[in-house]
Amino acid sequence: MIKTQQPLFNKRLRKNRQLCSLQSTDGKPQVVYAKDLDFSQSTNLFGLYRSRFAALERLKQLADEYQLCHSLLGREALSAQRGCFRSALCRCAGACCGKEPVSDHQDRLLEALENVRVFCWPWQGAVRLVEEGKHMTRIHVIDHWFYLGSVSSMEEAKKLQCTKGGFDHDGYKILCRPILSGDYPILPL
Repeated sequence: MIKTQQPLFNKRLRKNRQLCSLQSTDGKPQVVYAKDLDFSQSTNLFGLYRSRFAALERLKQLADEYQLCHSLLGREALSAQRGCFRSALCRCAGACCGKEPVSDHQDRLLEALENVRVFCWPWQGAVRLVEEGKHMTRIHVIDHWFYLGSVSSMEEAKKLQCTKGGFDHDGYKILCRPILSGDYPILPL
């Protein structure tokens, strides 16, 4: 309801119209938007961010932490005569000026990004997560990281249908760990 009604004072759970991620192609992470890609099925996405600025700030933090080159990341122009400015400050391992192989830089970049990988939806369609207790059994129906509802019978579960309105950041954050952990039985619907 918060996402549809857009209440004035509850900003955290509002639908984010600028949801973006970093997508690595040819070793250069680019900012991509959920309005342009289906994040539930796109590969090589890393992190979910509320704005382009937040995504680029995270990339900058990773560059500092893993000694990545801003030139090779596409954040600064590469000079043919010398390395990037950060290599002069010993904050870059030197892939831009030949101090290390570019392949080592790319390996560190992938290692850094792997910690924030966005997982694709691993099933063809909707699934059911069965939660059983002493007195009650609930079937939670989920489709492409969208929580469709909780019912008590398979007949009711089959009636639930996904009406997609874009990638649901909150649903992904809440559902990813329990679904991929293997702690609960996940069955196709």
